[in-house]
Amino acid sequence: MHHQNQGMDSRNHAYDVDGGEGKGKLRRSNLSCRELCWLQMFAVLMFGVGIAGGILIGIYAYHAGPESDGSTQCPTLPPQGSQCGNAHSTPSPNVNPKEQDNNEHASGTLGECPTTNPVTGTRYESTVFAPLTTAEMYKAAKFLKDNGVVSTLNAPTSLFENFILYQWLDVPTKTAALDFLDNGGPKPQRHAKVTVQRGQELDIMEYRVGPLDSNVMTINSLNKPGDVQFNSRPYDGLEVGIMTQMLEKDMTTLAPLIAESFDGAKYPEDLVFNLFNGPPSTSGVDRDTRWVITYNGFKGADVDLIHILPLSGRVHNPGSNVSQWYTYDFHYLNQGPYRTASDLMNAYNRNEIRKVKLEKGYKDTTYDRIFPKRDSGQPYRENADRHGPRVYYPSGPRYTIDGTHVKWMDWSFDISGGQIRGPALFDIKFRNERILYELAVNDISLNYAMDSHSQNNIIYADATYGILGGLTPTTIMKGVDCPEHGTVLQTSFWLADTQLAYNMSSICVFEADGQDALWRHAGSSFEAGMRNRYLVVRVPTVIGNYDYTFEFDFYLDGKIFNYAKASGYIQASFWDEHDPKWPDKSRDAFGYRISDYMTGPIHDHMFGYKVDFDIIDRNNTFQVVKWKAGPALEALQTQNASITKAPEYFIYNETRYIEWEKMAQEKGIRKTPEQQFWLVVNEREKNKWGVERGYQIAPLQTGSQALINHPLLKALSFTKYHCAVTKRKEEEPTLTSIYDVNRMDNPQAYLDKHIDGESILDEDIVNWVTVGFLHVPIAEDMPMTVRVETGFLLKPFNFFDRTATFDMPQYTDTKDGSLKESEPLFDQCSEPKTHYCRFC
Repeated sequence: MHHQNQGMDSRNHAYDVDGGEGKGKLRRSNLSCRELCWLQMFAVLMFGVGIAGGILIGIYAYHAGPESDGSTQCPTLPPQGSQCGNAHSTPSPNVNPKEQDNNEHASGTLGECPTTNPVTGTRYESTVFAPLTTAEMYKAAKFLKDNGVVSTLNAPTSLFENFILYQWLDVPTKTAALDFLDNGGPKPQRHAKVTVQRGQELDIMEYRVGPLDSNVMTINSLNKPGDVQFNSRPYDGLEVGIMTQMLEKDMTTLAPLIAESFDGAKYPEDLVFNLFNGPPSTSGVDRDTRWVITYNGFKGADVDLIHILPLSGRVHNPGSNVSQWYTYDFHYLNQGPYRTASDLMNAYNRNEIRKVKLEKGYKDTTYDRIFPKRDSGQPYRENADRHGPRVYYPSGPRYTIDGTHVKWMDWSFDISGGQIRGPALFDIKFRNERILYELAVNDISLNYAMDSHSQNNIIYADATYGILGGLTPTTIMKGVDCPEHGTVLQTSFWLADTQLAYNMSSICVFEADGQDALWRHAGSSFEAGMRNRYLVVRVPTVIGNYDYTFEFDFYLDGKIFNYAKASGYIQASFWDEHDPKWPDKSRDAFGYRISDYMTGPIHDHMFGYKVDFDIIDRNNTFQVVKWKAGPALEALQTQNASITKAPEYFIYNETRYIEWEKMAQEKGIRKTPEQQFWLVVNEREKNKWGVERGYQIAPLQTGSQALINHPLLKALSFTKYHCAVTKRKEEEPTLTSIYDVNRMDNPQAYLDKHIDGESILDEDIVNWVTVGFLHVPIAEDMPMTVRVETGFLLKPFNFFDRTATFDMPQYTDTKDGSLKESEPLFDQCSEPKTHYCRFC
């Protein structure tokens, strides 16, 4: 206060400068005592008002105005680089953050951001590639029943019945589709492709049924009777149920062994069978199923392939006459074979074999071990009780969906796919120029290796079971697969067990914010950049214990990223601690010990894609650009063989250079230590600089097939290559047959068969791209495998004349102030309460 009074005194007295002998001294003006007192009181009052006003202004600035939610915000978006508000907006330590958030939202006055429904039309208005609807499936099924092709439309009860296994869209021929899309020709009518299991004739037939958009329909056979052996068919619920009933008698015989070995377990209260240890046959003529017993950790509510137990055997199950089926080849702790369950039980009672005895109470812990819930015994991580970042559209969605036709930022394409092969995109264009006719997931191959009678050399080809809804309906998880502002689309699938069609909310479309730079440069006189935003098409699917997510990301510069991601539960194997083969009790030759009685068997996941480029038009050429090193003269001679001496200005004799090769004939390629660029180009279409316009196929990190003489290498030959190029044919629509994994000795339709030496120069060609990863399960895969991913990039390669983003708003700021640009402004708004569509 002393200093304040002194300051006020000096401010509230008038001073002048003495010009006489008092020069250089201050002289006080003549004021009365009353005047001085009033001035002092006024000064104190004004000072108090100033202090109070300053506090109020500070609070206002701290909370960014009356419309703020407590965070640092501006009422409108300023040019990039400017600032507003106070950066330190941490809540008071005496205030509960959750309560504060609720209070602020309740009292805030911000309006919701504008939003519109991006879906503008029905699926039939603009596309010929839309997946089948449930109504179309029922129409096709009824027509087949009315014409005697199938014997039932109810849940089948006998393998002698003829019933439908699968249905999906029979995509029109490329010629017909392009005639409609490009030339205004007639719209191709819609047809279903239907797979029928015929228990009387003992074969599998495929039919083309339609047109579904007509009252006059026909049925056309797509294969000859007997071409597909009955024993090479996929598994279905009816067959699995029959085998399970057969094994119940054996479980009764083995009940003492089971109870003593597996903590008092009983069948069926505590145990279930896993009968999907394929393949059931390598010839397609016979059929033999391996089974293994496993704890029912989920009490029948889900698949538990973690708690595998060392009791296994076989069911001989060919044909449809189940009276001729029988069980045999019983094993316990890999000891056997025993012809019958009684033989095994007798050997067990006579102590002729090693035994295992799980500790008491173990079976009651299986659910807690594998159910993916938060560990309540652990405290939350710091700040885990606060919500993470969110993304929403301040100006509404910037994409539209007309049925299944999507448009976003000069990109357009049609979403399709069926329950067998998985998601597919058709007619992909950028700036009205076609880049791809088809980009589709075709198959997934898995091969397991483990020390197990029932599980060694398990081979799965997931298209056999159905990638997009064969065994299990898959729906989008809110806030996990799809952000709240995403658009959810449906696909349909046919379930053989019930003979019913089901809708699945299985496709998510949204625009994503990468929150990084698509490109940037900060120079001495300017800085400029573009924030990375892209459109996502995401499709999760469940195949037994594994979850896959397929994603197609479209970028502003013309790139397309394609991802395959895996999560879910591993398929484990029993760990026999006392097996004398394995002196190291932490691992065996096939993997690590990952839990009390489990090892994680090594396996791979190989994803096969069909990539049908149409760079401007149908006829393209495949080029390999080789990144090489060698003498300077050698580099020059790749372009001019007449050069005999390298110029003297080459400092070093060794240099790097590139060499071009046109692939003249169909071929399969593997990634090699020699670095290469794989290109698809249109040699008749050049950019401004005279270079063929094209796209690069660039695999991300990927595994390779290590097998050399294994039977699967023919039926699943796509796993041998990372890219194969063939001439496109309507009779070669996919890289596998869904039956070949069950007839590997005599496969009928596979990638190696497509590669038969035809010319691919300036032709309509297809690239079959395979990417994958090798999985060595580890402790961190228990109970849940955290996402593992692979994929490939499709990247413009001289397709444009320059960077293809300069028709978009961007950030630019020059040092002299001559140019300042930013993204469009928007009014500050709150996240809209968008409707989440799960079953629309």
